[in-house]
Amino acid sequence: MRIFLLLAGLLLTACIDDQDLNHYVAEVKARPVAPPEPEPKTEAFVPETYQPDSQRSPFGHPQPENIKKPDNSTADCDLPDHERPAEVLERYSLDNLSLRGTLGDKRGLSALIRTQDGVTHRVKTGQRMGLNLGEVVGITTNELTLKEYIPDGEGCWETRTTRLVLSEAK
Repeated sequence: MRIFLLLAGLLLTACIDDQDLNHYVAEVKARPVAPPEPEPKTEAFVPETYQPDSQRSPFGHPQPENIKKPDNSTADCDLPDHERPAEVLERYSLDNLSLRGTLGDKRGLSALIRTQDGVTHRVKTGQRMGLNLGEVVGITTNELTLKEYIPDGEGCWETRTTRLVLSEAK
């Protein structure tokens, strides 16, 4: 107990001597004040006139790009199904989706996918997600595999495999 009182007394005496602090404050106040930096030069604003015939309306919603559907191509290539209704996760790019976990039962594994707005969806093999007509072809405990269709510009579609890997919670 005496050692504790001795240490507390030494700490309090160290705090009493504030001459160094007063000296430093006086030194800082004695320094000359630096003038502020000049404002950067900006060009004068020149308004442009709006031409409604040649420009899109600034008040309308932008339209998605139209992907040209192949004209009954006889080429031997994979063709995605454009006639089916779009699923919820096909509105998001894969950059805005993250694999947050997997769930398993007697029917198999399903993945938990979180969107950029914080909503979590349960996805099974065969469902679609992403902007490139991605189809879930495999789910493991730490990744989801997609088969995506990319137009090649010649009426066919190339397929590519994309993987979403389990990410840590934020």
